Amino acid sequence: MQRQKLPNSAKQTLELIAFLTYNFKSQLTSLNTSASLLAEKLASSHNDSETKLIGNIMASHHYLETIISELLALIKLQVDGLHLELEPTNIDALVHSVVDKLSPVFSSREQSLALNLAPANRKITIDSLRVEQILHNLLSNASKSTPTGGNICVSTDSQAGYVVIKIRDGSSSISNVKQNELFQPYCRLTGDKDTKVPGPDLGLALCKHLVELHGGRMWVENEEDNGNIFAFTLPLNNS
Repeated sequence: MQRQKLPNSAKQTLELIAFLTYNFKSQLTSLNTSASLLAEKLASSHNDSETKLIGNIMASHHYLETIISELLALIKLQVDGLHLELEPTNIDALVHSVVDKLSPVFSSREQSLALNLAPANRKITIDSLRVEQILHNLLSNASKSTPTGGNICVSTDSQAGYVVIKIRDGSSSISNVKQNELFQPYCRLTGDKDTKVPGPDLGLALCKHLVELHGGRMWVENEEDNGNIFAFTLPLNNS
């Protein structure tokens, strides 16, 4: 289906938002640099309260930077569309890479992560950077919503010409009503009682766009008292 072009006025508005957002992001970078330098100076002072305050600043910076990056990606989708750079990729190796990058996050919350990957999974033609972005977002959300000491599982399988990737968290089940809202921009995810989720999440909406650009689909399943499963498919043969 051919993509419908935006009216010029809407496109100009989105481009203005993108321009202002880029400027905001550059200011955040300066803020983070200053906070990092201050953290280094405080490292030897052993002042726990000041160190905690700086940690809060840096955590808030990370959250805002993530939201801005997702917002810019969504604007790009609306204005220009997003062109995939397809290449043969070993999906299991990509899963391992993302898990390794996020292992400090799981360790800090004493969470265990199980991998149940299909044996000898073949290479598939995907935009590896975009699929890495999808996996990173879903696994980060799984960690946020899973209680300290909880369990997370990642599995892959092949079904009817698609690779199926599932990420199960350890949170309470998401209601059917809430499931319909999850992939809308600005839907707020709820973390467990030990986790503060500071604001709206753009990542799931972006992930859904990226999966559909690959010719796949994304959905969520209930596991009753055993968490939720966020799943998506990618075609085994893409062009």
